[in-house]
Amino acid sequence: MFRILQRNPKERYILKVSSHYFSFLLSTIGGYDRMSYKQNVEENLQHFAESIGLGELSLNEHDACGLCFDDTLIVNMEYLEEDEALVFVSSVKPMDAHDDAKTSLYEKLLSLNLQHHSMQGAFNALNHDKSEVLLIRSMLASSDYGNFESTLEKFVNTLEWVISEVDNTESDGTAAPKESGPKTPPTAPGGPGDMGMMV
Repeated sequence: MFRILQRNPKERYILKVSSHYFSFLLSTIGGYDRMSYKQNVEENLQHFAESIGLGELSLNEHDACGLCFDDTLIVNMEYLEEDEALVFVSSVKPMDAHDDAKTSLYEKLLSLNLQHHSMQGAFNALNHDKSEVLLIRSMLASSDYGNFESTLEKFVNTLEWVISEVDNTESDGTAAPKESGPKTPPTAPGGPGDMGMMV
């Protein structure tokens, strides 16, 4: 099925595998890895849920779920199979897509992106219809529970910090007035706002 060939006189070897067997091997390993990454994410979610007394937390049919901290901070999580990643997405501030007075807010948000230590791997972005500022952070789906918990904690802390910075900018009069209403995620089916469980 395979054989080892001597590549050069310095005893370096390569493995030669028939192309048919190699394709089978890749599809088998690839499928296992993708499944095990998703299972790893599911296990981390369940471990976290148990550690906070939630009971059960799992991905929905869109490979997503959400948590609400302190009744105000909503963290949506989505497993991306192609990227083998778990992505955290939260709304920082709803926006009026047609408001021209938001340039200073955008400047503030972009300047926050440059503060690597404070942002802890997350970044600010604008959603597709320009109606909401989002905070986004990605991590490897293969990460162990300790890394998952630490990343989630840092993300929530960063979300609190970014929201307070935006609020401070608005109270200084350097950005558009704050819109009233709760911070809710977008509601597109299968999108960040359709995460299933909110606690």
